[in-house]
Amino acid sequence: MFIKDIKFLVEFSSYAERHFCKDFLKHHKARKWLETKKAIVATLERSFAFQQTKLIDNIKFSQEENMGIFKLDFRIAGTNSSPKTSGNRLIFSLCNDTGKIEVLLVYGKGHCCKKQSETQWFLEHIKNNFPQYKKHC
Repeated sequence: MFIKDIKFLVEFSSYAERHFCKDFLKHHKARKWLETKKAIVATLERSFAFQQTKLIDNIKFSQEENMGIFKLDFRIAGTNSSPKTSGNRLIFSLCNDTGKIEVLLVYGKGHCCKKQSETQWFLEHIKNNFPQYKKHC
């Protein structure tokens, strides 16, 4: 088990808000996106309960620093697709010591560059926009 059984404080990075959340808000009704965002926060606050499901994937975890980078699958509120098949993902950093989660990227499969894999795409975004997590990529 990587994630502690605590309630985490969840924050969206300004990069995620500017580049991705704004796009989701544009493509979905405001109410649906705000509902979705609340559900995301509620899920991440209780990450421990979801780490054994297929919703959260461990990208890289550092035992020494007791923190890691993870991916969460989610669906937009009011849609019938499953989180996995919806193509909506978010990448977050989690620190067990501070009890904080920072949402780094929120994206749909359409945001990813077709020339590289989804994993290469989000790792490149993290390296270029979040220097504090560069060594975790």
